[in-house]
Amino acid sequence: MFKRLLIATALILSGCHGSSDEAGSGGSSGGVVRFIVLGDSGAPPESGDVAKIVEKVCAQRGCDFAVGAGDNIYDQGADSPDDPIFQAAFEEPYKNLNFPFFMALGNHDNSNSPLGGGGTNERGDHEVAYTAKSSKWVMPARYYTQGWPRGSANPTVELFVLDSSPITHFFNDLNPAWNGANLQTYIAEQKTDMQAALSASKATWKFALAHHPYVSNGMHGDAGNYEGGASPDLCALAGLISPSCRGKDYKAFLEQTICDKVDVFFNGHDHELYWLKPVASCGKTQHMLSGAASKHRSIQDPARNEAYYQVGDTHGFFWVELRGNRFTGAAYRVGAGGIATDVDENGAPKPAFEMSYTK
Repeated sequence: MFKRLLIATALILSGCHGSSDEAGSGGSSGGVVRFIVLGDSGAPPESGDVAKIVEKVCAQRGCDFAVGAGDNIYDQGADSPDDPIFQAAFEEPYKNLNFPFFMALGNHDNSNSPLGGGGTNERGDHEVAYTAKSSKWVMPARYYTQGWPRGSANPTVELFVLDSSPITHFFNDLNPAWNGANLQTYIAEQKTDMQAALSASKATWKFALAHHPYVSNGMHGDAGNYEGGASPDLCALAGLISPSCRGKDYKAFLEQTICDKVDVFFNGHDHELYWLKPVASCGKTQHMLSGAASKHRSIQDPARNEAYYQVGDTHGFFWVELRGNRFTGAAYRVGAGGIATDVDENGAPKPAFEMSYTK
């Protein structure tokens, strides 16, 4: 399995996606890296509204790439790599953004019903296969690593993209390839591969990307207690749910792989924007949840985890800049019709929140 991971990484590194060296035109300048964090983006036309402000922010501040934190195709993923939903949910909204999107799988991407139960993992494989059909969608495997700049032996950034749905699904997958011992083998291989990749990484900045969060103040909540405050509580559906529904095994998986080893864990699943402070059980790792790229909800429990910033009931996304050992994150809110909620004196989008830290 680790060999497959390395091959997937090599395919990305040799890719043909280009980037400009001019800040403000979509690329890096002087070793600076800038990118967009989107999650739960797969519901047009709202995804197009958010994309309009992403375009403006990238023109103003520069963007090298984007990361997509799952639920890329609502409500139940794609029927095949040729499904027209890829055009409606991805290609059309982001047609004016000429940089790669490094994508992770979410529960809706692996489902066969609008409930998003995460129990039909073969549907997620269609999103992997779509990589060969798109000039910007990048998902060469269900989990993979990505260095930036491409091909560098000492990259500024290394992204560790996890496949979280098989560890958190609330509907069991009836396909024997994704059930029982086969599922446990897949999860164990993913853990071993990611542990090895993180141990070998020479990147200045290490980031993890997955759909399901470790901590969240939204409806789905923290790993280990998913759906604990949700109404209805999907994990309480007698006879239907998987033992993984609460995310107890996923919590352990994260603590054994990325916790205290990556600088920031990016995710979605809850449809709000959170930049949450590190928690003792996950060490130094910061938690940035960006799940409002096409859907939004209210914050359920704002005091559950300490936050630098949190906002609900709005679409939006994060923009990140890396400059040496300095990390800057900015949250942008988006209103109906693709109108920036926060603007400067010239009417240009401005962050609702921006903060930097030095490691």
